[in-house]
Amino acid sequence: MPTLTELSIRKLAHPPSGSIKHMDAALPGFGIRCTVRSKAFFVMYGEGRRLKTLGKWPDLCLKDARQAARQFLSEPPKLSNSMRLSELRANFLEDCKTRLRSSTVERYFYALRGLKDCKVDQISTNIRDPNQVKALKAMFNWAIDHGYYDRNPFLRRKVRFEERDRLLTDEEIGAVWHYEQQPFSSIVKLLILTGQRRNQIWRFEPKWVRNDELVFPAIVMKGNKAHTIPITGFGEYLPDTPFAFNSWSKSKAKLDKETGVTDWVLHDFRRYFSTTMARLGVPLHITEHIIDHRSQVSGVAAIYNRYTYLDEMRDALNRYERHVRKVVADFARDGGLATA
Repeated sequence: MPTLTELSIRKLAHPPSGSIKHMDAALPGFGIRCTVRSKAFFVMYGEGRRLKTLGKWPDLCLKDARQAARQFLSEPPKLSNSMRLSELRANFLEDCKTRLRSSTVERYFYALRGLKDCKVDQISTNIRDPNQVKALKAMFNWAIDHGYYDRNPFLRRKVRFEERDRLLTDEEIGAVWHYEQQPFSSIVKLLILTGQRRNQIWRFEPKWVRNDELVFPAIVMKGNKAHTIPITGFGEYLPDTPFAFNSWSKSKAKLDKETGVTDWVLHDFRRYFSTTMARLGVPLHITEHIIDHRSQVSGVAAIYNRYTYLDEMRDALNRYERHVRKVVADFARDGGLATA
């Protein structure tokens, strides 16, 4: 167990997954944790060897981190069941920002924000939303490690996500397309036309456009690998500046009310996209290259097959866009959703 230095920290390798703790010989209980994307100082204290994250390197230098650790070890916090849920949530999310992907922090934020504030030891375990249960399990595990609480009331709760099979109809796509509330409606149109995930479109930046291609950086991709698609007709809906938008729930509720399309989520556009591509005769491996869901090319084939399929993707997207234009025109001609 060597003494940490700025040079040795710089040389520490990031693990391919999970995290690795490197302890400091100069100060027992103090160390640095390396994850896939970051390095953060921590201190372990108390009988249960609880862990407190001090800050992210190099934003926090080694000298200041050691000083903070000494102060923390001299006056460790006491467990308090009177802490409010809102305070615990704020501390948890702040720490998440130092070690997790922004998309993961985002999911935790939206899952936890709707919970009723109360004392931590009074939180109801009668919560059924799997996203909230998953986030709460993570938060209370973190609270135990960092000395904020002594147990996880959601430890034995199993998280089950129902498999969705909702397929939007052409008529419903026409109704949603004609809804206008900027910038939300442009985001919706891009989701319909490209089949991409919400996080990719919402976080769009103009610098991602390279000639006639749209290159999504690894940080916004579920698989943590950059993803490229050709720009076709959907390019007219790409903004000149990043989308300034963060009102998903209210905007979606208003869209449902005004269009009459209900019982669906934005992610269902991907199912409509894939299903429609199949209807149009587009080979499955081309569709999966477009939406970055490559179950048809995996294992050894994925390693050796480096063909980009950009020309094939362009042809498929153009064919799909012609279909969507016809759906939109038919909806406008027929005057809206049919009623029973």
